[in-house]
Amino acid sequence: MTMRNQWTPHGKRLIALSMCDNGKSFIAAAMLLRRHGGDSYPVLHLLCQGIEVLGKGSLLISCYGKHQPRLRRYSHDLVKLTKAVENEIGMTILNSKIMQELENLNALYSGHYLRYASGINVLVAPESIGSYKVLRRTMALMRLAARKDFF
Repeated sequence: MTMRNQWTPHGKRLIALSMCDNGKSFIAAAMLLRRHGGDSYPVLHLLCQGIEVLGKGSLLISCYGKHQPRLRRYSHDLVKLTKAVENEIGMTILNSKIMQELENLNALYSGHYLRYASGINVLVAPESIGSYKVLRRTMALMRLAARKDFF
């Protein structure tokens, strides 16, 4: 049984805000783990998971009824999700260099290569996988959203 249609507008907003908080927590965990010498693959996974949950929460804040049924369509595809967020707000949030970095991360994240050990862990040094630009832009967007009292 689903309770999706039984929530009041206030309840839907609280759910969306909770998703955004979860996303921000995943990103904060990635930063802490990186700062304290944790394995870089889980750091990258947490960063991507945070972007996914924060992006989906942001769409729900914007228009819960419109976006809630579409969330599964994005799956773990950060590029598709980012384009949906850009369409919703009516502006480009990632330039081509940052989008390229996100596309590289997305290939690994959506294929679950960052979550589970595989040959990639042996063959590819995780430090060689760019994430700095994506993290920097994500942090800037989070600060902007907080100033605008978005979440």
